Amino acid sequence: MRDQGDVDPIWGRAPATTPTVPLHYPLLAVATILVTIAPSSWLVATDRGYLVAGAMLGIVALYGIVCTSVSLSTRPAFVVLFGGYWLGLVAHYVIHNPHSTLLSVIISTPIAILATVVVLPQFIEGRRQTFSMALTLGSVAIAVIGIWVLWATANTGLEVSGFVGETVMGLSPIRTVSVFSNPNPYGFFMMVGCLAALYTLLVRGGLLWVTAFGFCLIGLVMSEGDAALIGFMIGAIVVLSGRHRYLSYLGIGVATLILYGMIRIGHVPEVMRTTLMSRVEYWVRSVELLIANPLWGIGFEDVGSEIGLGQQFEYSELFPPLSSDTGRSSGPHSSYVYPLLSTGLLTGVLYLSSVAYALACGIRARWTLWNAYVVGTASAIYVYMLFESHFLGGLSVSAVVFGLFVGLLLSTGPDDSEADTASRLA
Repeated sequence: MRDQGDVDPIWGRAPATTPTVPLHYPLLAVATILVTIAPSSWLVATDRGYLVAGAMLGIVALYGIVCTSVSLSTRPAFVVLFGGYWLGLVAHYVIHNPHSTLLSVIISTPIAILATVVVLPQFIEGRRQTFSMALTLGSVAIAVIGIWVLWATANTGLEVSGFVGETVMGLSPIRTVSVFSNPNPYGFFMMVGCLAALYTLLVRGGLLWVTAFGFCLIGLVMSEGDAALIGFMIGAIVVLSGRHRYLSYLGIGVATLILYGMIRIGHVPEVMRTTLMSRVEYWVRSVELLIANPLWGIGFEDVGSEIGLGQQFEYSELFPPLSSDTGRSSGPHSSYVYPLLSTGLLTGVLYLSSVAYALACGIRARWTLWNAYVVGTASAIYVYMLFESHFLGGLSVSAVVFGLFVGLLLSTGPDDSEADTASRLA
């Protein structure tokens, strides 16, 4: 055990427990997240970005198998449910529609799951604070780049996205995308970064982490990602409950005031009238298509045109359009409707059951500050998934982070060092 009597005013207090894994393990997890931004970034061509992301996940999986002694196992029920989903994909390809897009999904999914759900969570568990600190600092860097992109677009003629410079909540023209080509994945990334910064601040204190949390919030606001903002507010309430239930009540109060202010300035009605109504149209059309094809669904190819998105998105030539991160194809803009629509009821229900089971595992674990952080971030992601499309087992940054936190939900256990500050909520 380490002495926590001295608290550094900058870095905060040190972890109470001795690390059980090398320093590079959690840093590799954060590096994987940052590298898999590539398919969503204006810095790299999308197809090349997918190759980079796929190669990174393959390297991580191979490294975990060959070069480490981490446990390559997860909960059997999850293996049965998600394995059934994968076998459903194989059956879809063999029996119904042997399309190249589906074949790429079948090949890439096991690699992504092995890396994100099985290997990386084991890298993190032995150095939890190292992971949250590194993810926080990485998010601060992405937020700072976002501010620079906004400045460069206005002053140097840099052109990275048509979204840069749009108004945020109808008030100020400060919208930015940072290294992303689309504000939605930028908002998702900053949502996850804000929750990592909040956890780090709660567990460590220190001026550095107060400042980092502020920068992450600025990045989240400047993305104007409404789904990400809602996800963050819900996730933050859960994270705060790990410190004390009264802090979660405070979080509910602050979230209510923010929602009231957004209603008063007209932002909420505007979003409901435009973005939400268009999402509802896609969901209704998707359900109609699913009713007509309940067993196999409509597959993964040309989903956007099938539900009425037309040709406004161009498709990847090498990889399946399973995410809205790239702006190429966003399917029905719901990660719960998408698997049902694409794979049919039987396979889709197995997929959704595996995702629900993972969240249930996290909720049932003893309530510590770490578990509150894992469940809170996962809850934020699950809320975000209501409005954007990505698949567990995909290669985009949102799918990779999703898989990582599913793995943490499945592996999270009690942390005695945080037990004295934890408060279990009914």
